[in-house]
Amino acid sequence: MEEDSGLIQQLSDWSEELLLRGLSQFSIRDTQLLEQLDANAQRLQMHFLHELIIGVLEAGRKVALGEAQDERLLDQFCRLSQYVQLSVQSQT
Repeated sequence: MEEDSGLIQQLSDWSEELLLRGLSQFSIRDTQLLEQLDANAQRLQMHFLHELIIGVLEAGRKVALGEAQDERLLDQFCRLSQYVQLSVQSQT
């Protein structure tokens, strides 16, 4: 359970940082971090969280490479952020 909380906290910290930077500033560094966090989610068998992270990763890569605008990333990011926020609230 402690590992779950740590993963959720890392995602919460990352999402707050990205909000401050702006979604258009999504970078390859963000994809690398999300890939690591996704590996942890899979290891902890957090399947829905894995799906949410993959959605952000796919949309984020396209934005980072200049292949797409950030509307899809916004949608995926909001879904992930809402899940993380609810998880943080339920832990307290």
